[in-house]
Amino acid sequence: MLKAFKTIEQQVLSLLRSDILSGQYHPGDKLRQDEVAKRFGVSTTPVREAFRGLRSEGLVSIDANKGVVVKGLTVDDVAEIYELRIALEPLLAKKSVSSIVPDSLLAAQAIHAQMCASSDPHQWSSLNREFHIKLMISEEATRLYEIVKNLLVVAEPYVSLSIFMHPQILQADNEEHGMILEGYRKKNGKQVQKIVKQHLEQTLAAIQDSVNETTLRQMGKPA
Repeated sequence: MLKAFKTIEQQVLSLLRSDILSGQYHPGDKLRQDEVAKRFGVSTTPVREAFRGLRSEGLVSIDANKGVVVKGLTVDDVAEIYELRIALEPLLAKKSVSSIVPDSLLAAQAIHAQMCASSDPHQWSSLNREFHIKLMISEEATRLYEIVKNLLVVAEPYVSLSIFMHPQILQADNEEHGMILEGYRKKNGKQVQKIVKQHLEQTLAAIQDSVNETTLRQMGKPA
């Protein structure tokens, strides 16, 4: 029964996420629990849990008075997130090269294989988060790790959006992740630091383009 409930919750979460990323819902739109439940033919319980999932991904806000409100993905927000990632994540990656354990590297390689086989924006972005976490988890006792981990979480909806808008970038992203893995295998911290920085800078540019295109669509203007 629990498994079935989780499946329904995940399905509702996936459908709502796609609606938000595709621009079907606009920033400021309210999501009403009973209406969503009726639309998908489910009870309100999985819808309520799906709303919490959307909040954790940064796609909605939940307020006691205003209810569930769609949040806009903005260029300023993603710029701030990635400026912090670009400053901190390459340093953490460099540190983790010397402390990573073989099992974590093998797990990251397995996740990379899944990413190469996936074309689903949310699945890929979720795997992307896990990929980077596996590589850097040997530093989990540090403040730097906690900060970077939180940045990975709030960056995830932006990564999903960029893939949703431009699925062709997956190949380049997968290749860059392969280069990062090679740097870890060779224990080359400086190489990993450099590649991670370049990867984040290129990802930021792709996401900014996607956010701008989505904003124009929501305003009814050609992208």
